[in-house]
Amino acid sequence: MDQGDVFKIIQKYTQDVPLILIGTGGTIPYGIPGMTQLAEHLIAHVGVKYNSDKNWDIFRKRLLDGKDLETALTGLNLAEKIMFDITRSTWGLITQYDLKLFYKVLKSEITLTLGRLLRAMCVPHPMQVNVITTNYDRVIEYSCDQFNLSINTLCDGRYMRLIDTELVKRNHKVNLLKVHGSLDWFENENGNVYSLPLQANIPEQMHPKIIPPGSEKYRSIAQPPCRDVIHIADNYIAKAESFLCIGYGFNDEQIQTNIISAIRKGKPIVVVTKKLSDSALTMISKNATKYVVIQESNTFGHTDFLMKDISHTEKGEFWKIEYFYNILY
Repeated sequence: MDQGDVFKIIQKYTQDVPLILIGTGGTIPYGIPGMTQLAEHLIAHVGVKYNSDKNWDIFRKRLLDGKDLETALTGLNLAEKIMFDITRSTWGLITQYDLKLFYKVLKSEITLTLGRLLRAMCVPHPMQVNVITTNYDRVIEYSCDQFNLSINTLCDGRYMRLIDTELVKRNHKVNLLKVHGSLDWFENENGNVYSLPLQANIPEQMHPKIIPPGSEKYRSIAQPPCRDVIHIADNYIAKAESFLCIGYGFNDEQIQTNIISAIRKGKPIVVVTKKLSDSALTMISKNATKYVVIQESNTFGHTDFLMKDISHTEKGEFWKIEYFYNILY
């Protein structure tokens, strides 16, 4: 199988405007912190208050032993005050880098290739693309703005924006579902959730509405507005003809369970990432018949294309969005 054959398969699997899933690997290239940097930040900043707490000490040791943040938090019953501080500290770190990116975009110092991809996806019928992300950052929103794409984030209003899931029924070029919350979302003392864009600090008497990793997220997702957003995401997944995953690590059962069910029935899936974990690759290869995993090769400057019973290596960095774009367009 040569390069042309591989590219034709990828083009075929994505020709009907796939449902796009974007994980942390899709925004790290733009300077947004990943799980490793977040873990280091939490140890340095939150740990100062809780080093004497038994469960926090277990969490810290897991991280130092090389466990990823999700695994380190799973199964630990951290006190509510610790989770409160983890959420706020997580928001603070990601906001810092997110706003730096915003001003780079504003001054045209950077081009967000993700926006070019979304714009190209919007050209075919029905002139619309659905995106699901587990990220809190606003890279997708900035990408749409930079390429003049109308985007629906389920928020209605001008300054104090309320989340309204009915907005999904309107006609937008990009429908974005942030299933784990957003840097823009805050909950007040009355339990009302507002979207307050581009805050440099957490508004007084409010708390970030983002869901940190670990066991706690399953309880948080069952509450509005994330519960309602997940419901819409399930509908998108059910209706999708195919899936394009960008930097998505398959660590979220609420999302991936229905995707696995869909690819098991023959719906194609294309995964573009720097490196897919062995467990995620096994999950896909065992359940999908039509799949392509595009990831960095062990050979420098090359890309591996993994398909059913086929492995192909090609010179080039096609696992990066700017080069993957050239495969499709």
